[in-house]
Amino acid sequence: MSASITLIGSLNSEYLDQFNAWLDARGLSGSSTLLTDIEDSVLVAQVRLDTKVADPVDITTELLALSDETGIDHIYQSTMLDIRLGGVAVFDMDSTLIKAEVMDELAVDAGIGEQIAAVTASAMRGEIDFVESFVQRLALLKGLSSEVMDGVYNRIQHMDGISTLMKVLHHYGWHTAILSGGFTYFADRVQAEYGMSEVHANVLEIQDKELTGKHLGPIVDGERKKRLLAEIVEQQQANWKQTIACGDGANDLLMLNHAALGVALHAKPLVRKQAPCPMNNLGLDGILYLLGMTSSEIRKLSV
Repeated sequence: MSASITLIGSLNSEYLDQFNAWLDARGLSGSSTLLTDIEDSVLVAQVRLDTKVADPVDITTELLALSDETGIDHIYQSTMLDIRLGGVAVFDMDSTLIKAEVMDELAVDAGIGEQIAAVTASAMRGEIDFVESFVQRLALLKGLSSEVMDGVYNRIQHMDGISTLMKVLHHYGWHTAILSGGFTYFADRVQAEYGMSEVHANVLEIQDKELTGKHLGPIVDGERKKRLLAEIVEQQQANWKQTIACGDGANDLLMLNHAALGVALHAKPLVRKQAPCPMNNLGLDGILYLLGMTSSEIRKLSV
């Protein structure tokens, strides 16, 4: 299918005319469709290009600069997926499916919230190695009562649009998985709440109802997320052209760039720059617009 550019944000006819002129200046043209209703708080327009993009890297760089300048997401997709055909969709959990970093929340209960949050932020920006930071942060939680975890989960907010996205994906038979550098205790609960297909996350070691500061099994880092995506696609006998990955941190970049549609949701600057499809102005339901759905179609399937 043809390439597309999706605009998400405070749109009006004047800006759409300006953007069409921007396309024309680059020898590009296409048909534009408003996917949202005019009364929606955030508007989405999608341009299906009928001319070939000579240099996708250049156009993506220019569109990111436009996004930063205008506050409107300009998202280029070299091909369009068909939501009706199903496929595999994988998601980071912390700051993607939920609005928190679980390690940071546990640290709050341990009385060292600011100390660990600073290291987490640095790791998500790609400034320090994820595995090294994970081991260091987890060690600081040694002795924390495991009984706080239920309260931590209950105070965490889930990402906007998560229920809508999962209902629609599952309606069309998508296999949905959590690939998280967080912990199974939390990921398992998110999976159960939204009927997701499987979970791969880190396992906390707990002895005598206390965290030991260690983990069990392999750490789910960026390389492992990419490998797990490939394994799931193979197990499900899915078409790689029908794969979605969504995350926000540097440890998500490998899987974002490996999937057919890699969405960097509210991502760190480095990730916005290096991921295929950075999106800031909607929650997880924004992915449905990138798949070409309209607001009315989404509403019918998400009630």
